[in-house]
Amino acid sequence: MATRIVIASLDIDLPIISREQRVRGQGPDLYPPCDVALYHTAFEQPGVTGTTYLYAHARTGMFLPLLRASERRDGASLLGALVQVYTADDREHVYQITRVKRHALDFSLAFDAPPDAQQLILQTSEGPRGTIPKLQVLAEPVEVLPSTRAEARPRARPRPCYEP
Repeated sequence: MATRIVIASLDIDLPIISREQRVRGQGPDLYPPCDVALYHTAFEQPGVTGTTYLYAHARTGMFLPLLRASERRDGASLLGALVQVYTADDREHVYQITRVKRHALDFSLAFDAPPDAQQLILQTSEGPRGTIPKLQVLAEPVEVLPSTRAEARPRARPRPCYEP
């Protein structure tokens, strides 16, 4: 199970929780909480054939640096960046960003993957609450390394950030 995401080049370092985890006051429809990234339970976990799908708000301390980078030259500076996803079995899955898809309206980036592919997709909003187009970033696996328990299992402290 994915537990932490780090994109050092963007100063992103967040614990990861399941989208099914409830946070008091989070709002309707499993509105994503703040201060964490979430893994989408309809997709796979790192190290398994298929797509791992992680998302977080485009807010300070979260995925805002991804959004800002995508707005410059369609995210060209993101290409080649390394993404570390830690898992509960004390492993570090290293991915490299290969594609930036702005204004995405669906999950086709995940669903159009070859059947034997392992990939990571990161998603964040492109506008205020309720904005449909999303930023999606595709990354492909590079290597899997051992990690320490402390590195792989940060304490998640999600807080509600739904504002009616």
